[in-house]
Amino acid sequence: MLIQYIDGIYVCDIKTSLEKRLYEKYDIDIVLNFTIDYPFIDSDIKKTRIPVSNILNFHTDIPLIKNNLSNILKYIYDNFINHNILICCHDGNTISPTIVGLFLHKYANIQLNMIKDLLLSKNKYVNIEYDLSVFLQ
Repeated sequence: MLIQYIDGIYVCDIKTSLEKRLYEKYDIDIVLNFTIDYPFIDSDIKKTRIPVSNILNFHTDIPLIKNNLSNILKYIYDNFINHNILICCHDGNTISPTIVGLFLHKYANIQLNMIKDLLLSKNKYVNIEYDLSVFLQ
């Protein structure tokens, strides 16, 4: 299932990210893949992997995201006006919406305690069971 949280920013699970028709239909030309080894679609688009496990391990994955969060969010910000971006993770309901939520916190000044409800209004399957402040420095 593909969800558009913000104009130009889409989220889905890794399996859906391999459906070529979505890239054409939504004019997606940048993909951020938050999996360790799941493939990208075979297409001429910008591809970036952030190697995160599907369990979002507190000792490895959260520090990886935290240490790179500023660069990840800046990359999204610098590109989402002129490019449609797809952010995918194992299930499309945990890591990908978390990144969108952190993006909204930073660039739209949405309070962290409001992020989960905002994301749930677009996707009732969002699964964020941790305090988002763990990602902030």
